Amino acid sequence: MGLRSELLKVFEELPFAGTYPSPQKCNESQVTGNWKVQRPVVETEKCTQCWQCWIFCPDAIITRGENGPEFFYRFCKGCAVCANECPTGAITMVPELEFED
Repeated sequence: MGLRSELLKVFEELPFAGTYPSPQKCNESQVTGNWKVQRPVVETEKCTQCWQCWIFCPDAIITRGENGPEFFYRFCKGCAVCANECPTGAITMVPELEFED
């Protein structure tokens, strides 16, 4: 096998556009959501499922659920990018103290 074919094989194994899927299981040493002061909450009635929140989330903690976005709060930093990008205002930031988890 030549160098060219080896490189092609490596490139074929790379994820599309260099992206990686959202974390599906917790690595306790990488949990970053413990220090946020606010969390995003979705009003499903307002959500049009345009997925702008999913596209712009810098930590890729949003998954595309059947009823709208679902958040993986253990890695959410509460940056509010999703709320700022939501064109319908369906995502609001709520103080973290209002939740027990």
